[in-house]
Amino acid sequence: MKILLLQVADCANVTGDGKLNIMGIFSEINAPNFPARQPSMHLVVKLGAEFGEYGQTRTLLIVLKDIDGNDIMSLSGPIEIPKGEGGRKPEVNAILELKDVVFPKPGPYQFIVLVDKDFKGDLTIYANQIPASSEKKE
Repeated sequence: MKILLLQVADCANVTGDGKLNIMGIFSEINAPNFPARQPSMHLVVKLGAEFGEYGQTRTLLIVLKDIDGNDIMSLSGPIEIPKGEGGRKPEVNAILELKDVVFPKPGPYQFIVLVDKDFKGDLTIYANQIPASSEKKE
């Protein structure tokens, strides 16, 4: 398997006819205080299967790490790889809705994607500390 797409977004879904919709792609989270909680985000992983993988079940593992290599969270589960039809390589869309992820401190964080414990790719997002707004604008 290889990664065809890896993004973090506000929202993502797959339509009934297989179209992947991604809205609000981002790579930065801004917060006035840390630890910072991200109420909701979607991690979108599109994987392309190789010939020998058609029709098999694999294990997808996603790990979020901080700059020091500490695990912030991890998720795993089976993915079913369709059989190739019409000479087309099958693709697998995995959309993970992540709720209430806590970022302990400002800095880079990395989503790491593994399939059957084999590294497939990573995506870095940045948690930025911004000044707290002390004045309300009218």
